[in-house]
Amino acid sequence: MNDRTPITRPPTAAELSSSTGLPPAPGTPKPVTQPVPPAEHPRDPTRFAVVGLFVIALLFTLYFGRDVLLPIMLALILSFLLRPLVRALYRLGIPEGLGAAVMVLLVFGGWGLAVYTLSTPAAEWVNRMPRVLHELEFKLGDIRTGIERAREASRQIEQITSSGGDASGPAREVVVRGPTLIEQVVSQIESLLANVVILLVLLYFFLARGRNSLEALIGTMRSVDDRVHYAMVAATLQQNIAVYLLTITVINAMLGLATGVVMWMWGLPNPALWGVLVALANYIPFIGPAVMTGVLFLVSVLTFDGLGTIILPPLSFVAITTIEGNFLTPMIVGRRLSLNPIAVFVSILFWGWLWGIPGALLAVPILAILKILFDAHEPMKPIGALLGE
Repeated sequence: MNDRTPITRPPTAAELSSSTGLPPAPGTPKPVTQPVPPAEHPRDPTRFAVVGLFVIALLFTLYFGRDVLLPIMLALILSFLLRPLVRALYRLGIPEGLGAAVMVLLVFGGWGLAVYTLSTPAAEWVNRMPRVLHELEFKLGDIRTGIERAREASRQIEQITSSGGDASGPAREVVVRGPTLIEQVVSQIESLLANVVILLVLLYFFLARGRNSLEALIGTMRSVDDRVHYAMVAATLQQNIAVYLLTITVINAMLGLATGVVMWMWGLPNPALWGVLVALANYIPFIGPAVMTGVLFLVSVLTFDGLGTIILPPLSFVAITTIEGNFLTPMIVGRRLSLNPIAVFVSILFWGWLWGIPGALLAVPILAILKILFDAHEPMKPIGALLGE
């Protein structure tokens, strides 16, 4: 049986010109003579709807559960970094539980020492903040003039609104009393201490029992191929993330040391404080160095008088970070875990929006973990390729 139904095709340029009465435009490409074939595997709209609902639910969970999920994620990433040290202690005959306790104590002691050492200069800058703002307003004349104009406009608006009360009587002022400054500080300190305790406990259990828990989970899989596959994925994740975090930590520490030495050479006060802040801020690519450049510029404005002297410390920091970001880090990290800069920037914005500054600090390690997991699963490999090489 022959099907003689004619096959529809797009009209040619000559047919279009004859039907419209207009000559074809010069350089008009010839249209295809065959219709575009339909997709071999059409997408199911129900599947898209389910995926969309899952993503929305995941975002709500990440946002509203950040007080619980943030310490868990930070402890997990720190366990990747410290796990090789626990394994090295185990080879020396120290049990994993004891080695994990040693690592947790070292982490806690290091944080405590850093906070104790830097608390005095940080408190001095906080106490100097009113005077710092006054000095900035005095030194930056044009900005001071703009501030005075804004203040005068604000006074005029207040006078207009205060004189525009109801004719029946003066407007009543409603005062909403919130928690005092001391109450807010105490609440923040209590929340911080609680998160630190949760973090240290989780870190200990991840280091002491994480390997056994992972082996028990993989052992529940019935397929031998699945066991081998996920064991290799776990080993790759542990090794690559540990090397990546260790390398970035060493680079940031050297960058902070170099910045502190250069700021000391220029005569900037509290060079150790700026070095530590630079080392921490460099965990946030692009944004962290930019913020620290502005901070060093303001400190330089408060310290020096001449424009040439003021600009030298921030310019020196920009030169150091340029060498580190464009030459040192790519040469050391290499292609072990090369991430797409666009994906890195978007990840920083996303996790910073969800979890604030801690989320921005964890954005790049989380992105690296996701890339390794996506590369290990065939359906997710296109997303892994999009995140980096």
